[in-house]
Amino acid sequence: MNNLVFNNIAKNLNALFYGVYEDEYKAVAIDENGLFLFSPQSVITVTATNLDIRDLNFNTDSVTVTASNFNIRNLTGATDSIAISSVGFVEQTVTQTVSSGTTPLLTQDISAYGQNSFFVRNNSGGSITVSVQISPLNTNNFFINSSTPTTVGVGNNFAAGITIPAKFARIQVQAANNTGVTVYYNGRA
Repeated sequence: MNNLVFNNIAKNLNALFYGVYEDEYKAVAIDENGLFLFSPQSVITVTATNLDIRDLNFNTDSVTVTASNFNIRNLTGATDSIAISSVGFVEQTVTQTVSSGTTPLLTQDISAYGQNSFFVRNNSGGSITVSVQISPLNTNNFFINSSTPTTVGVGNNFAAGITIPAKFARIQVQAANNTGVTVYYNGRA
């Protein structure tokens, strides 16, 4: 069908595009920049094995990948670049009064994080001796010191990173009397 357009002012000319889904016409949506919206979130989720796509151009393309066991070819600076948009981060904390003797605190499964650290604050009571412990199992008799035991006075702090890969880590506190402590764990993927 050929219809004559009587309005010859470009800004007043409009067109509406439709697609067909199950024999029903659906309007094609665009965003405020005139770009097609391919889903309600403007995100296309793809599940694939051996995904192969055209060469990407940083001026026009953006890809967000969420994956486990992500394995890609070797990258080169001449043709590839990667920007990390989100890095998993977790923080846990506990504040309590430990009694005299040895008390393990804040046992964490650290296997999902590449960087792990503990921070201890001695709030009150008396000096304590603190060490970071690691273990392949969450069983008391498997934990060993990963840091040198360090004396921490009242009002002072202790911090240590975990450099040996392990599945579990915790803080061990030795106190001569009831002592208030706060322990923070931080893990980053």
